[in-house]
Amino acid sequence: MSRIYFHSLHGEAEVLGAERAYLGKATHDASIGLLLGVISPWQLRRALARKSMARDAVGPNGVNERMLSLALGTFGDDEPAFVVDGKPVDHWQLLLNTLIQHGGDGMRLAARIHAQCEIHCYAEGSDRAWLATLIARQREEGLLRSDMGWESVIELLTSRDDEPVVLSYSVCDPFPNSVASTWEPSEADDDHEAWSGLPAEERWSMGVEWLRTTGAARGLRLDPDEWADYRFGHRLTAADLAPQPRAEEEQ
Repeated sequence: MSRIYFHSLHGEAEVLGAERAYLGKATHDASIGLLLGVISPWQLRRALARKSMARDAVGPNGVNERMLSLALGTFGDDEPAFVVDGKPVDHWQLLLNTLIQHGGDGMRLAARIHAQCEIHCYAEGSDRAWLATLIARQREEGLLRSDMGWESVIELLTSRDDEPVVLSYSVCDPFPNSVASTWEPSEADDDHEAWSGLPAEERWSMGVEWLRTTGAARGLRLDPDEWADYRFGHRLTAADLAPQPRAEEEQ
């Protein structure tokens, strides 16, 4: 069974992979509701790319919300569904940004963990208590479910404040790894063997150095000072779709 891991140099905790799937569905459903609350069906249709399957969900009689949700539930290499200022816009990032803008702390937490656990979002040591409090509050309010492992995460986060805690997902590379680090192998090295042969503390140090430079620049830090203002990728939200001129000719 898959896991979300919370790594630190001196301890580790894990959350069941079923919780990651649950957070993905919860964030998607909430973001679709917010999308339809922020803009009208007419504005939505204008902003949808003509070839997008999502366009078929929006007609003169309103929006087929289930069809829209299914069509916008794809991401990665799929064609962007929206067009803003004549340019295609990644719809997954836009939905997540809308959720962060209009949702509360719980949905912001769910969005960040779901979207970034695979690529090693992290909390600095000074922010571990803040993150632990945020998780505990969402457990109390019921967004994060019981018997999933969150209590072990809270225990890890509150155990010390002098080193970061970093996330990873069990079906992807753990942290630290040879890519998410400042390590540079020599031409003669077998990358996997050379990396694995390094002392654990050295690997951790190079991983943290990478996080604080490249990772932070990519928006991987869970930072309380930027929590509500954080945006993924292009930073656009549903509000940016509202004033759109006709994105493409009606067909």
